[in-house]
Amino acid sequence: MKYTSRFVRQAFLDFYADRGHVVIPSASLVPKEDPTVLFNTAGMQPLVPYLSGLATHPDGNRLVDSQKCIRTADIEEVGDNRHCTFFEMLGTWSLGDYFKSESIEWGFEFLTSPHYLGIDPKRLFVTVYKGDGDSVEQDNEAIETWKKMFATAGIEADVGTEFDFKNEIGDKYLYRITARSGKDNWWGLPYRGPCGPCSEIYYLLNHHDPNTVVTQIQQMSPQEAEQFIDNQIIEIWNHVFMQYTGEKTSSSEPKDIVPLTSKNIDTGMGFERLLTVLGGFDTVHQTDVLAPLVTVAERWATR
Repeated sequence: MKYTSRFVRQAFLDFYADRGHVVIPSASLVPKEDPTVLFNTAGMQPLVPYLSGLATHPDGNRLVDSQKCIRTADIEEVGDNRHCTFFEMLGTWSLGDYFKSESIEWGFEFLTSPHYLGIDPKRLFVTVYKGDGDSVEQDNEAIETWKKMFATAGIEADVGTEFDFKNEIGDKYLYRITARSGKDNWWGLPYRGPCGPCSEIYYLLNHHDPNTVVTQIQQMSPQEAEQFIDNQIIEIWNHVFMQYTGEKTSSSEPKDIVPLTSKNIDTGMGFERLLTVLGGFDTVHQTDVLAPLVTVAERWATR
């Protein structure tokens, strides 16, 4: 199913507005609230004071927007099928209002319901935080909520930990729900600030059969499987359960965390990536927001 960028952006904003969220405008690319960075690199950065509990947002505690971002940290990956330096991030926030279950349930509904985007739920795989073995336990609440949502689509969601591709430890298996370390599933800024466990949603690109992909991966070498998962099952949406203040250690697990005064939701969905999967494309550069630019570049490059 193919949708235009204008339709998808508005559908997202309308979906959450119908659920009590106030649509806020995209903030300036140059951040006013965070002097540690030159540009807003994520949709949540303009909202740091409100997520930290330092201020009350004038538009309330449920917000939604499409924030323009510049992220130079991914510069080495720009040019693959999903990374951009400049991009839009579709975001939702709950500032001390609803929490994990509502965030996951609404996210699943927007993506899979035929009344909205109508994505085949068999193409969706999710990750959760597996805990650090010390101060934070495995995110069982997120696991149970995801299992419930997949069950509504007739899918029995299996749960497991990620295969260690580097050391070839564990079962080389693609789980519907994969528990991962803080390197991938604990989100926070690159310094002490609001943070928390997160749950990422991944999409299997359209030219692969969702009914046979698990078996195919098991027949691959570890290197082939890692490359396939990295390039053919792409992250489209991250739901961050921002309930702590802290920072990551060198091992990427959180340290010195203390609970925030309120439990917050911060979700960010790559707009161009979403358009890629909805359009059945292989790369973000084929979407209607980037394809015209590619055409112009090709025209001038051949002169």
